[in-house]
Amino acid sequence: MLLLQLLVYPANTLGSEKSIITVEQAVQSVKDNFSIPENYTQLNTGYNEYNNRATYSLNWHAIEQPGGSFNAEVDAISGEILNISQWNERLKPSFKLPVLSADDTLKIATDLVAKLVSKHQSEMQLVTDKQQVFLLNNSQPFTYNFRWIRIVNGIPFPENGVNVSVSGEDGRVINYNYNWTEDLIFPVASNIISPDKARQVFTDTPMLELQYFLPPVMNPQTREPQPQRILLVYQLSNKYYGGAVDALTGKPVTLNKAGLAYKSSSSAGGIAVSVAESTATASASASKILSTEAASEVSEPSTSQGTEENSPQISQSEAIEIVKKMVTIPKNFVLRNSGLNPDWQNPTEQVWDLQWNTESFGMGEQGYLSARVNAKTGDLVGFNRSNGSNQDDKSKPLNRKDAQKIADDFLKRTQPERIELVKVQSEDFYGGKMPPNIQMFNYVRVVNGIPVSRNGMYLIVDTVAKQVVNYEMNWNNQEFPSSSNVLSLNEITERFLKISPLALRYSLIFYPNGQPEIHLAYQPKLDYDMYVPAILDAKTGDPMDWYGRPQSQWSQAITYLDIQGNYAEKEIGIMGLTGAFGEYGENFRPDEKITVGSLLRAMLTAEGNYRDRILSDGEVLEIAKDRGWLAEAVKLESELTREDLSKIMIRLINMEPSAKVKGIYSVPFTDADTINQDSLGYIALAWGLGILKVDENTLHPNQAATRAEAAYALVHSYTVERPVINYMK
Repeated sequence: MLLLQLLVYPANTLGSEKSIITVEQAVQSVKDNFSIPENYTQLNTGYNEYNNRATYSLNWHAIEQPGGSFNAEVDAISGEILNISQWNERLKPSFKLPVLSADDTLKIATDLVAKLVSKHQSEMQLVTDKQQVFLLNNSQPFTYNFRWIRIVNGIPFPENGVNVSVSGEDGRVINYNYNWTEDLIFPVASNIISPDKARQVFTDTPMLELQYFLPPVMNPQTREPQPQRILLVYQLSNKYYGGAVDALTGKPVTLNKAGLAYKSSSSAGGIAVSVAESTATASASASKILSTEAASEVSEPSTSQGTEENSPQISQSEAIEIVKKMVTIPKNFVLRNSGLNPDWQNPTEQVWDLQWNTESFGMGEQGYLSARVNAKTGDLVGFNRSNGSNQDDKSKPLNRKDAQKIADDFLKRTQPERIELVKVQSEDFYGGKMPPNIQMFNYVRVVNGIPVSRNGMYLIVDTVAKQVVNYEMNWNNQEFPSSSNVLSLNEITERFLKISPLALRYSLIFYPNGQPEIHLAYQPKLDYDMYVPAILDAKTGDPMDWYGRPQSQWSQAITYLDIQGNYAEKEIGIMGLTGAFGEYGENFRPDEKITVGSLLRAMLTAEGNYRDRILSDGEVLEIAKDRGWLAEAVKLESELTREDLSKIMIRLINMEPSAKVKGIYSVPFTDADTINQDSLGYIALAWGLGILKVDENTLHPNQAATRAEAAYALVHSYTVERPVINYMK
């Protein structure tokens, strides 16, 4: 297929004048450095240009079962392989124990980096990420992940570097990503302020702020809605998100919001802004619009106090009239799409989603407007429209002050009561280098004198057309907790900086004109760990994550310190990488007797379920019974015998029907006559499949199993090829 493509589209036409290597050379380069499965016989290629870079995209696919794909991107100028990823489908799902250790796979990753990025290898440093939390599942290989970051003048520059993921099963490179920005100018780290001075600036500014924090209502693992909570926290203020102190000037610096948006939840609606070209709908694919890109959450519809739960919802026509009262809809716009949909951020609410487009569909620029109306309260909770000005309009853009008057007037008309309950944040989008044709405004809700994260209104004003082109509102009517007995700002700052001390680093900022700029600043040390706390409980000072989970509920890999030399050391280590059996922190206690509750919770953790909260005993028992793991009435604090352990593992791998067959099983144990005949099939299968560890000829079926035995059994259960059953829960 590649040869056919090259015949029809010669190499010099597949690329552009910028390309130096041909697509055929790009294909060969990938083949020389990576093993592409022989059954991936279908190859699709493409050519792309972005950020002044030209690349070839190469995608191999398997036509016949089992399916799979291998994807690569190659720089068309330099010939460097920028990234690869591969995925293969398994006809017989089973988890395979990693044959290779972390050290084995690190050597593979290091050799690859030395081969592909030799010119920059001396400029990078391997960082000791906390190993990602693994799942015991049967879909993809058990992989180890490694990261190298760029070091400039002895200072980390984390935006550049290499990431490599290697399969522990066979050493295949599953993912490779190389990111390097050339021709950057790095400020020299001379005459910089001291760490103590930076700490003083951080404290005196201050950069931490008392806020009401609304965690997402969606369960991050199950995607099931949870009750909305309102927490009182300290976190880095929206103005100084990033907690950066310029190392050269000694002044607080606001790093680019758009660049940091994926980490921030402190703005109203959690929205970061970018000017982009996108399609409004399939019928308006050519329109150029101003769009907002959700950083972490989509803003949720508001609710009005006093509205009864069983009140009727407004009709489509009523929703349309509400939009028309608030927004001018051009006469040539036609309603193309309309739907009543649940708000995924607030599942108890429904919104009317309405979309208008220009009536004609010529080659010229098309207009577009979408709006969302709360079907219960009638609130206009959002709208987005195409740029109101045309390219020939030479009008002088409004300054920020005049643009804010347009935004204020819009809110006075649409939210006359709520505008009194918000304050405008002095945002510094794009480091003060915002495009001249727009101004962005963030109106943050204030309760008891405390700002409310993800509550308020957000607007974009077209400064040439002199109109609001984007509006989002998020408003919660729950009772807010009292702010009494909170820790002082000084106390919380000391605690924050003890957990995340300030450290020098370079940061890359891209401005709207596409020009990058490097800042040298002191920032809270990240250690390249996703769980560095950016939020602290205002009353206890304990860290929490963006889902409002305390540290005790974070999914973290554990390296056990008391398992060396144990026969199940490898298996226990694997369980540690899933975060399971973490009741005792870094101590596993391998010889301690296993309880029903400890095993069941470990099983749920290892599969990646319910990691966002601590399950009650009743919930654990209910889930275990729903999944068929338990058939008997048991208490979670009860110790498990080897017989009981065998039963749960056989049920886990969906082989209980086979275990119940009578008269076909025998075991070579000297105490076989002590085995309950109803349990013989379970024990025989568990032993025969390598799940049950028995070193001698005596089983002792009624003897309490240890935590080491349980970890060994659980890991080896996942190596068994088993039928797939879709559980209800």
